[in-house]
Amino acid sequence: MPIVSGRFEDDALASSRAFGMPDLQFVIVPRIYRNLADDLCVTQTEDVMDELISCLTADSDNKTVAENQAATLRYEGDDRYDAILKMNSDYTRRDWSDALPVFPPTDSAVADLISGTNLPPDHVVCDMPPGFGLATVEKIAINSALAGAKPEHMPIIIASVKCLSEMGEHGGKSLLMSTSPHAPILVVNGPMAKEVGLNPRSALGPGRDNEINIIIGRAFYLCLKNIGMWYPNKMDMDTIGTTRKFVHCVGENEDMSPWPSYAEDRGFKGDESTVSIFVTDGELDVQDQGNTSAEGLLKTLAYGITFGNTTLGGSHAGGHERLIFMPPDVAGPVGAEGFSKEDAREFIHKHANNSLGKMIQYMPLGDARVHENWHYLRNQTEEEILATEVPLLHSADDIDIVVVGADRAKTLVFPSGPSSATVGIDQYK
Repeated sequence: MPIVSGRFEDDALASSRAFGMPDLQFVIVPRIYRNLADDLCVTQTEDVMDELISCLTADSDNKTVAENQAATLRYEGDDRYDAILKMNSDYTRRDWSDALPVFPPTDSAVADLISGTNLPPDHVVCDMPPGFGLATVEKIAINSALAGAKPEHMPIIIASVKCLSEMGEHGGKSLLMSTSPHAPILVVNGPMAKEVGLNPRSALGPGRDNEINIIIGRAFYLCLKNIGMWYPNKMDMDTIGTTRKFVHCVGENEDMSPWPSYAEDRGFKGDESTVSIFVTDGELDVQDQGNTSAEGLLKTLAYGITFGNTTLGGSHAGGHERLIFMPPDVAGPVGAEGFSKEDAREFIHKHANNSLGKMIQYMPLGDARVHENWHYLRNQTEEEILATEVPLLHSADDIDIVVVGADRAKTLVFPSGPSSATVGIDQYK
C-alpha cells in the first residue's frame, strides 16, 4: 500500500496501470518526504494511518478492465487550415503533442512513412519505456508523421525506439520517471547520418541546418510520450524541466575526428549505421581560449567537468558519468599528439578531482543510506572533509567522447548515465 505525496497522484495511477496493477490503492499525504524534517514526516504519516488501515482491511470487488479506445479522429473547419488548427488545439489539450504545431497523421501520411522500412505495420519493435506501451511500426509511423518525418527517417526512428528499450531498468524507466531533468539525446554514426542530412557541426539548436536533427529527435520524443507514456506530471515528474526534452538527434562529425567513431568503440564496423542513446542530466559549455597542446586542452576539460554531486550510498566515491561532445578543434590537436580516445579518457579521469565535502553536501553523514566505508567521515571536521579530494568518476570508462561541433575549442559536457545503448539501423531499412 503506497503512501503518495501530493502532486504525485496522477503519477501513481499512470505507473500502476502501466506496470499491470490497475486496481492499486494508495493514500495521499500533502508533502514530499525528501527534504522534510523528521517530525513533519512522522506527523503527516500518523494523520493518514486510519485511512491506510481502512484501505488494507476493506473488501473490494471492483476491478478495472482496460478498454481499447483506439478510434479515427476527424476534424472539420471552414477550410483545411482551420481544420488543422482545430486538430492541433485538440492534440495539445489531450497532451499528445509537444505544444508546437504538428502535422496531420492521415492514413496516407502514415502509409508513406511505413514504406520507408522493411517491417510490416503490426510488427512490435519493443515495449517502450517508461510506461512500456507496445511500439508497433504503425504507432511509430503515426508519431513520426506528427513530427513531419519522411520515409527515409523511419529506420533511424525505429532503431531509436528499440535502443531505448535496450538501456535496462535505470535508463529506460527509473531515470525517465524521476523528478530530475533527465532527457535522452540521440547520436547517429555511419553512412545513414550523411544520407538523411544530419548536421554534425553546430548540431544542437534551431534553424535550417538542423532541420533533420530536429525532426528525427521530435519524432522520437512523440513516440516516447505517446507510446512510452512519458507524459509530464504523470510519468515525467520533473521539478523544473529542461529544454533538452525537446529531444535532438545528431550525427558524429566522423570526417573531422582523429579517432574511430563512437559506434566503432561499441564494436560496430565503420560502414554500419547505428544510433546511440544517452540519458543526460544537464549540460555545461567548457571553453578553452588559449591552449593548443593536448595536455593543456584536456586539463581545461578535466577541471571544467568537476561539477555536480555524488552519493555515499556505495563503497566508492564518484558521481554520474560524463558525455563529452568534443569539437574538432579540441579532438584534432589531442589526436595529433598521439593521444588515442582511451588515452584522452584516462587523462581526463586522472585530473578530474573534486572536494568530497562539496560533492556530498546534500547527504547528511548520519543518513542511514551512507555506506559503512564512509562512516569514518562522521568523526572528521567539515574543513577536513572539504580538503579531501576524490575522483569525480569511478573510472575512465564513465567518460564517453563523441566528436561533434564546428570551429573553436568549446566542448559541451553532459552529466549522464547509466551507460548508453547502441543498436544497428540497417536492419530496419
